Amino acid sequence: MRRLLRTTIMALVALTLPALSAASPTPVPGGANQVAGVEGRFGSTLFNGELRVKALSLTKATAADNLPSIAGKQWLIFRALVSNGTKSTYGGYFNASIVDADGVTVSAVGGNMNPYPATNILPGAAWRQQISFNVPSDFVPTKIVLVPSNSKYKAFLIQVGKNDLPQ
Repeated sequence: MRRLLRTTIMALVALTLPALSAASPTPVPGGANQVAGVEGRFGSTLFNGELRVKALSLTKATAADNLPSIAGKQWLIFRALVSNGTKSTYGGYFNASIVDADGVTVSAVGGNMNPYPATNILPGAAWRQQISFNVPSDFVPTKIVLVPSNSKYKAFLIQVGKNDLPQ
């Protein structure tokens, strides 16, 4: 009787284990939300161990910005205050992207960043960073992703709320 009970219990365990392990599907890798980073909103100061970033504004470009007009597209300009949070002179840049609710991502290129790169920034010193994104006219941003050139440090993931959207 004991042997039958033991065999029955072992059989039940053997049948249950695969079901338990199959219950948790493996997430599909990739996507706009996969980069590890320091998250925050406009107005907050974010720190990743190297840089401090304070998102100031997101506006539509005007004629004064002197950006080329492209049919079906618009320019959005992101402005931030960035400071060197290390004990050494900083030199580097961001790989910058803007993301909509569907995960559609538009990257900025070096020529659309000012300064690019930031150079000879003393410890504790700050600079104003401006990044221009050329997006479709109906693009509604939900996040700005700033990946520092030094991959040792986390990215900045800045949420774009309704009050932060350009008018």
